[in-house]
Amino acid sequence: MLLDKLIEKIKTGEQEELREAKKRIKRAFRNEKERKLIFNKLVKNLDEFSLIKSEKNKIAFIYGLKFAAKDQGREYFPLFSNFIIRNIQSESGNVRQAVIRLTDSLFSSLLIDSKDLSMEEKQALSEFIDEILMLLESYYDSDYEKHDDLRNLPPCVYKSLEGLLSKIVDPGKEKLFYDKNTKMPAWMDCTWKRNPCMKDGCPICEKLKEIEEFDDLFDRGEFLINVTMENKTIKKDLPKPDEFPFYNEIRKWMEVVILAAENSKITDDFWIFTEEAADIFWYMNVLSTKTYRQLCNRYLIENLKKDNSVDYQYTQYVLKESIKIIKKGIKEILKGDPAQSKSLNKSFENLSSLEEKILNI
Repeated sequence: MLLDKLIEKIKTGEQEELREAKKRIKRAFRNEKERKLIFNKLVKNLDEFSLIKSEKNKIAFIYGLKFAAKDQGREYFPLFSNFIIRNIQSESGNVRQAVIRLTDSLFSSLLIDSKDLSMEEKQALSEFIDEILMLLESYYDSDYEKHDDLRNLPPCVYKSLEGLLSKIVDPGKEKLFYDKNTKMPAWMDCTWKRNPCMKDGCPICEKLKEIEEFDDLFDRGEFLINVTMENKTIKKDLPKPDEFPFYNEIRKWMEVVILAAENSKITDDFWIFTEEAADIFWYMNVLSTKTYRQLCNRYLIENLKKDNSVDYQYTQYVLKESIKIIKKGIKEILKGDPAQSKSLNKSFENLSSLEEKILNI
């Protein structure tokens, strides 16, 4: 069967023809001579996908794209990601499921060697995730709060988007829960908390369980940042951290805490080895990172009129929790070691004066 006729059968063929076409596509991608040709034929017909009337034909076409994405998804990531964004919003649940399977193939191509991702690829991936988060916000319905378990939620675009996000963060695993208050999956907290849930089924913690070398807090933090793409390339339309005056205020506050810690190391003060101290050091880094993220969110809202309210709301929640933990840690240390009141009291007071500004970015 000629490739042009094969594509036509996918778009308009009957059930038996579709079965044969799917076999032929699979075979073509195994053949060095035909692989590039079939890829080009499928891509050339992407614009006509919306004109395909039958649900079965749409799914068959996506089936072909699945092999194309696995073969050259990394090179053509924007092409596939745009297709996914458009069609994850399909009225057909079966089409949405096919799109999610396509995403699996795309990420198996993109993440073959994730350490090798270029700056441009990281930026494209981050923008893709941002688009999904915005769609989640637009399709959210308060009625969904009746269902704590995503499996109980009736088929809808929102549920498909949640599944899609799960595939991106941890390809091959289904996500079952979402947070009612922040409209983010509950496991997102494990990307920034010092003590993650470590439950089976959590896409972040299952990665952590596989890796022994992340006993060190900051090594684990770096790993989590890479997993969630928090360190995404700074877009050309966003200021750098030190271009935000308020971010520099946060860094100055951190320097005071670090100086107090370094002095305590020299004098072997016991507080530096406590769990509370570990919390303070961990969450002040979270505070710094998330303050910059929130400043960027505010910048996008005010200057580029970009609706990123889901990420804004979630980041505000993380900032609030981090401040609470840091302040609690300082209080506990002062109870056990009043001699530290001079240096740590000042840090507590400075953070209290910054708190309102942080939460009102």
